[in-house]
Amino acid sequence: MRLAELRVENFRNLAAVELVPAAGINVIFGSNASGKTSLLEAIHFLARVRSFRPTRPQQLIRHGSDALTVRAVLAESQTRLAVRRSHERTEVRIDQQDVRSLSVLARHLPLQVVNTESQRLLLDGPQVRRSFLDWGVFHVEHSFYEHWRRYDRALRQRNRALRSGDARLARSWEPELESQAAAVTEQRRHYVAALEALARPLLSRWLPSEAVSFEYRSGWPGGRSLQEAFDNGRSREIDAGHTLYGPHRADLLIRSNGYDAQHRLSRGQQKLLAIALLLAASQVMHEHGEALLLIDDLPAELDAQKCDEVIEVLLDTGAQAFVTTTDPAAVPIPSGSGKWFHVEHGQYREVV
Repeated sequence: MRLAELRVENFRNLAAVELVPAAGINVIFGSNASGKTSLLEAIHFLARVRSFRPTRPQQLIRHGSDALTVRAVLAESQTRLAVRRSHERTEVRIDQQDVRSLSVLARHLPLQVVNTESQRLLLDGPQVRRSFLDWGVFHVEHSFYEHWRRYDRALRQRNRALRSGDARLARSWEPELESQAAAVTEQRRHYVAALEALARPLLSRWLPSEAVSFEYRSGWPGGRSLQEAFDNGRSREIDAGHTLYGPHRADLLIRSNGYDAQHRLSRGQQKLLAIALLLAASQVMHEHGEALLLIDDLPAELDAQKCDEVIEVLLDTGAQAFVTTTDPAAVPIPSGSGKWFHVEHGQYREVV
């Protein structure tokens, strides 16, 4: 969904911001620490009720304020979203109705973030890559959340049985685990295939000497069913006190010329690969609805030619994007394709 209106109050250094963003590319420019990234954070907080930076929610509230508020009106549907965070609690509303399930809120705002942390997809552990996959599949396959919720419930129950040493009770949860694991795995695999297809054109331009491949590892030994993995490893699982096999142990392997990409590629090449993957994820989500793309300081991440190529991708997909920069000349967009906003000391104004 696109944002037709956005209002931010008391979020970090933003006292009060009201924007009517373009349906296409929105360039936010200003000096360092002026409030550019804070706006992207606020949009992310509206979608997922958390920042994309490691921080406690209370630290997002502007100094001296009791609470922060982020509100938006979505284009087409005119749905109104609002999130308020005080020092004690978080309140979420959709069309002025209280919402308790954050998945309901997240469904309205599919988004992807490209920033200096993007390389974590390659450098960090499997949990980061599973989260990346699951958010993408969540917005592409509407049944995914229910399959994952049921899998997670059965997993918790089986882990409880394993901790108590009750093999019979652990076995009773295995049919449900296997059934839901099959659905989760199939949907993740389809998503990875779509990612690879859309990332390849950019990767062929940015890393022409590298054959990049993506492989989804299911989380249990290949050539076996999940039930066989349980049968063969149940005693080890009882000793460990938790389930050792399943989608919660899965990973996305990213290789270049047959080697682990994080070890073969330079840091600059890793950055290009991560950005291509995130842009592909945005495209996949956009094909199943409208997605937002938040890009923090694009010129600092890429040279001028690659910045132009990213802008081309955004224009081709038609996704709504918010792009920050200290130098507006470094983000050239065609006339009529977006809007420009200048920020200084947390104050925003549209530049015509």
